[in-house]
Amino acid sequence: MSQSKFGIKQLAVACGLAFSALAVQAQDAVKIGCVLPLSGGSAAIGDQTRVGVLAAVEQINKNGGISSMGGANLQVLFGDSQSKADVGVSETERLIQRENVSALCGAFNSAVTHPATEIAERAKTPWIVVGSVKDEITERGFKYIFRINNKATYDANEQIQAMKLLAEETGKPVKRVAMLYEGGDWGRSHAENIRKLAKENGMELVLDEAIPAHQVDLTSQLLKVRASRPDALILALYTPDQLLFTRQFSQQRLDIPYGLHSVGGGTEDPSFYAAVDAKDVAYYFVQEDWQVDMLEVNKDPLLHEMNAFAKKQLGYDMSAYVAQGITAMYVLKDALERAGSADRDKLRDALAQTDITEGPALYTGYQRIKFDEHGQNTYAHGVISQNIDGKRRAIWPKENRGADVKPVWPVPKWSDR
Repeated sequence: MSQSKFGIKQLAVACGLAFSALAVQAQDAVKIGCVLPLSGGSAAIGDQTRVGVLAAVEQINKNGGISSMGGANLQVLFGDSQSKADVGVSETERLIQRENVSALCGAFNSAVTHPATEIAERAKTPWIVVGSVKDEITERGFKYIFRINNKATYDANEQIQAMKLLAEETGKPVKRVAMLYEGGDWGRSHAENIRKLAKENGMELVLDEAIPAHQVDLTSQLLKVRASRPDALILALYTPDQLLFTRQFSQQRLDIPYGLHSVGGGTEDPSFYAAVDAKDVAYYFVQEDWQVDMLEVNKDPLLHEMNAFAKKQLGYDMSAYVAQGITAMYVLKDALERAGSADRDKLRDALAQTDITEGPALYTGYQRIKFDEHGQNTYAHGVISQNIDGKRRAIWPKENRGADVKPVWPVPKWSDR
């Protein structure tokens, strides 16, 4: 009888242990929330970032998860900002309060990221900023907000420095600059930095105009560009406006001696290039958020495996936005490994100590990721490309320029193309 009781007791203990093990296993997944524009004007870019996040998470989980947490997997929950600030804020609140995520990423649109990260800061939930460049996002004294990519100041400076390098190489400087930009936080932030840098570098700003949202005709803006007679035109436009501008610009056949200089946005979006004629984007200068020929220069099998994942999902090779989604997840993986916990405060502290000098987190083309006291990766940088003979080739910094690449400066007139 006593043996029977003992057996039952042992069975109960064993069942209890098994139940506990199942409970631990059920809690193993680390929840990460990503707020992205999966609909609305920036949906194409948001979807690319989403695919990058999923590609990285699949690889991380397949290769053992978070080893310091017993192989815990990452589980990503997405929130659709709809490219709107108020929706992005409500989705942030949902992911923090109802889904209890350990960290967040996003939200591409600066106008969404700026208020949404304030919610995350109040809730003491770490946020990895992806794509958004508005300077103030990391200039508010916040402790839980970290940005892996350039801020607007960096982007603007790179555009000006590229113009100066080409001027030094050819003896042909840009003296008169025009500027068109989207009227939201991103465009206005970029414009503010260009105003300052143009003045410091002896360039006259001859046109400075924001484009209102939901424009269906840019004829009046193009007439102003023609009348201002700039040497170069700087653009900061999301994909829909960039498409409209490009079509109407090519129809008007405006000659701008030193070309169009776009700061990412629509001109980093593969869906933009799929929708325009190649001749309409010839000689475009684009400030990229990654090394555009990364897939050619980096033969890491993991990179190409994730590119295959992205290509299957999107129909084209990975973009800057796919790369940024990958980087965000690998930065979080690194922090989780060092924290050994999904606790928000411990994860925040680990993120603050980040110093990555190798591995998949650097697929964007950075040499290092290390955050300053404001949460900004001070090693972030972009690459200026020019569309030459139908290919986007890196031309700045000079160290990133291929031996076979010769920038076209000035650009040919429409009648000579």
